[in-house]
Parts: sequence; C-alpha cells; structure tokens
Amino acid sequence: MALSDASDMSGNETELEPWYKRVKGPFPERYGCVGVKEDGGGSMRGRGTVGAMRVHRATFNRNAALVRELCANGEDVNEVDGAGSTPIMCAAYEGWAEGVDLLVELGAKVNASNNAGDTAYAWAENMQNEEAMERLKHHGADPQYVGQVIVPEHIPKVKDFYDSEQGQKHPKPSEEFLAYQAEQDAQVQDATDDALVI
Repeated sequence: MALSDASDMSGNETELEPWYKRVKGPFPERYGCVGVKEDGGGSMRGRGTVGAMRVHRATFNRNAALVRELCANGEDVNEVDGAGSTPIMCAAYEGWAEGVDLLVELGAKVNASNNAGDTAYAWAENMQNEEAMERLKHHGADPQYVGQVIVPEHIPKVKDFYDSEQGQKHPKPSEEFLAYQAEQDAQVQDATDDALVI
C-alpha cells in the first residue's frame, strides 16, 4: 500500500514524524488554569490537574458568600477548567442570575468562550435560562459571539495542522507537554528495541 493512498488506511497507522515533532515554537513553558484565548477562555491543558476549580464548584452550588471569599483570597474568577469553561458559564448553565451579577462584579469576562467556542450566553440560551440571558446581555455579553475552537495539546492533530491558516492562530503545545511526549516516545522506543533483541 502506498502511504499516500488514504482510502486503504485503517486510521491506526503511526506517523513517522508526528505533529508534535513538526510544530515550530516558540512554546509556552506550561499551561495551567488561565484562559489561553483572547476572549479569556479556553484550555490547552488536557492531562493532569488544570486548577482547583473552587470558584466553579461554589458557583454550581450557588454559594455567593463562598464565591466572594474565594476571590477575595486570590482565586481567579476567570479560572478555566479542562474544557476551557469559566465560572460564569456555570452560573449561566444553572440559571443563577444573581451569580452572573456577582461574578461580573468580581471581574468575570462575559464573552469568554470554552474550547468549543461556547460562551456563558450560549449556555444560558441552551438551558433556556431567560433571566441569566438577560443579565448577561445587561453586562455586555454578545449573543452572536462564537469563540475560536481550540484542541488541547494532548489531542492528536491532523498532519500539518499548525501550518494551516487556522492552525497558525491556534495556541501551541507547551514545553512541558513536548518534554512529556519525548519521554513517552523514548519509553516506546526502548520497549520496541527490547522486544527485538533475541
């Protein structure tokens, strides 16, 4: 089978030079719980712990006092989870209009979007939470805004992804991920070499 004949490929073939070996820097040192997109949302970190998610949980529990306390003690009101969602998206999903007001008061970015490009307004609209939708619009949310879709660093990318027009605008993998991937590749190579020794 010729390598260029994609119709005969099962999808299980291994690239000789995977995407993470071809992507060009510069690379950020590592990703954490801070949004990676211009609008303030999105997460590239897809393995391990992203952040503590305390404000997210307090928001889902509609605990205004705890949200205030956490933010007063240094927790980030715009912290992102592994899907790139921020606490204001949780309030919108839950229909907690007072929470939307509180989070905006504490500095929440109303048009932040998660990895899929969804905003708090889109979440409120999807859940038919009219009051949350109105509060978000009052605070400047753009009902028509759809954010950039991003793919976390641990998800395989199509060949030449970072060379494409969209890929050039996409956040690059971190140095931490590339070092981790190089270690994984070395372990696989060692295991392969050991298996070939007779």
